[in-house]
Amino acid sequence: MSQFSKFCFLFFGLCMYMCIAQDKRYDFTAFGKMPKVVDNELYAKFDKAKTLSERSAYLDTISRIFLVTGNADSLMHYGKLLKNEALMATSEPQNIEDYQKSAMYYQGVAAQKMGLMDEAISAFIQGLEIENSNALLQNHLKLQLAQTYIFKNQLDKAEPILKELPQTKMPEDFYLSNTIVKSHFLIVVGNYDQAKKMIDSALLEDFIDDYDKAKLELQLNLIQLNIRQGNYDNVITISERIKYDALDNDFYDIYIESTLNEGFAYARTKNYDVAEMALSSAYVNTLQWNRLELQKKVINALVKLYSAKKDYENAYALITQYQGVSRTIRENQNQRVIKDLELKYETLQKEKAISQLQEDQILKQAEIERQKTIKYAFLIGFLVILIPVILLLVLYYQKLQTQSLLNEQQEAIKEQEMKSLLQSQELELAKNAMSVQLKERDRIARELHDSIGGNLAGIKLKMNSTNKDDSGFEQILRELDTTYDQVREISHSLIPKSFDVSAFTDLVKRYIDDLNKDAISNLEFNAYPEQSINSIDIALQVALFNIIKELITNALKHANANDISIQVTEYAEDDSISLIYEDDGLGFDTNSDFKGIGLSNIESRVNQFDGNLSINSAKGNGTVISINIPKV
Repeated sequence: MSQFSKFCFLFFGLCMYMCIAQDKRYDFTAFGKMPKVVDNELYAKFDKAKTLSERSAYLDTISRIFLVTGNADSLMHYGKLLKNEALMATSEPQNIEDYQKSAMYYQGVAAQKMGLMDEAISAFIQGLEIENSNALLQNHLKLQLAQTYIFKNQLDKAEPILKELPQTKMPEDFYLSNTIVKSHFLIVVGNYDQAKKMIDSALLEDFIDDYDKAKLELQLNLIQLNIRQGNYDNVITISERIKYDALDNDFYDIYIESTLNEGFAYARTKNYDVAEMALSSAYVNTLQWNRLELQKKVINALVKLYSAKKDYENAYALITQYQGVSRTIRENQNQRVIKDLELKYETLQKEKAISQLQEDQILKQAEIERQKTIKYAFLIGFLVILIPVILLLVLYYQKLQTQSLLNEQQEAIKEQEMKSLLQSQELELAKNAMSVQLKERDRIARELHDSIGGNLAGIKLKMNSTNKDDSGFEQILRELDTTYDQVREISHSLIPKSFDVSAFTDLVKRYIDDLNKDAISNLEFNAYPEQSINSIDIALQVALFNIIKELITNALKHANANDISIQVTEYAEDDSISLIYEDDGLGFDTNSDFKGIGLSNIESRVNQFDGNLSINSAKGNGTVISINIPKV
């Protein structure tokens, strides 16, 4: 289904929900088109502006309007226009560094809102590298850089930046922005009391009503605090108030986030119909506003909602859509990098053209002077000879560099091939060893139970039918009983006892519950249908349980994930078992040749049962692992 089709389907479905919601006093708004926030008169003034100073001032004003309303696409567009105007400045240097810094700030905030965190970091760092005396703008760039690191869960990079920023109440707008980011950081690290104290203090300031958007952003942080503490009734109450204030002030980005929070709270309180209505309206708006990171949050909330409603088919479909949005973010990131390189190249070409014109003027002047004196003629002739020599030397040096680089690349390719071969051999050995071990354990169990155990039982029956008056007869029977029990224990010990006394899904849930008591991460497990999954072959149950433990161990140890979700589903039509794992941790580069022991063990277990393993991950974007195994 195309993006447009999805949008239309959700929009008309949302209209039906809103008709029902009016009777129940629920109200959620989806925007069929982008609201107009900039007057046409301002655009007209910009088009008529002649000087760089006027054009830059109008571009800065338009960008600030889109910054306040949260329109990321338009903010990115006008931020780049402002940057280009500032770069082309030659005769009007006043305030040009301020405009350059502001342009990078606008681009960084826009990329952050669109989920392009690496691009946002690059923009903020470029802005910080521009030298000028505007300390306030410098602090705003640092603050948003720290916020981006928090979104990427790179708290060790965000913390030192936040510590160096002042917490003074002047200027007021920076004090409020600083409080928003620092309280967000405290919430993420679990310091809830200090975060609430900081938010409450800012909301009680006399000047808070002069900064409507900052006030609502502080309340959004308060919502996140209540969500983490499980106060969902408070979340609903605060979100309702924020929604109406955001609409009244054209703060559309805040409206979308508050709707998402409200839908999540309704889902947690099991008011699923209202939750679905809220999340659907939020999804329509994220599509319209191109808020890819918020799309991921909404889809994730809808997956949890459908899982709670036991609608696993829709939950699985949304997981696939979640993966698609993640791919879109990565592709956009790459496309924007390419576009930036093209822009830099075009700028360089323009600079070269200007330089070439200047050189032509110099050469013409030199030609006139050469005609005046023989001395200048001799000098120009010497230069004509010298330049080709220099060019030849440059070409020779470049050839040497190219040859050296080629040799290094060939060595790297050989080393990579050797690593791949060794890794393949190690995996094959591990797979064969595991297969032989399982077969041998099974064979020993059957031999002990069927052969030796059967023989002992037969001997016991025969002795029961013989003369029992013999004084040693009872002693022999007792020894036979003891031996028979030992054989049964040995044969049964080759299969974990827990699988004999408990169902597979109960074992996994108990394991998850034990981890949730101590872990900072939130772990969720769902199986559908449970009865069919509990009836699959015991060997496959053991393998799935070990895979789940390996995945969770890797996530807690390496990924620093906050939310971990595992879903096991049986598909009767192709007689297979599907395991979907997802976390929001640090992620990793799937193109890397290195695989840890955990992933190698998982891959060996999947291959043992002729299954398929798919990994979708990128640094800073979490991990999704899909496993499909035929039923034994």
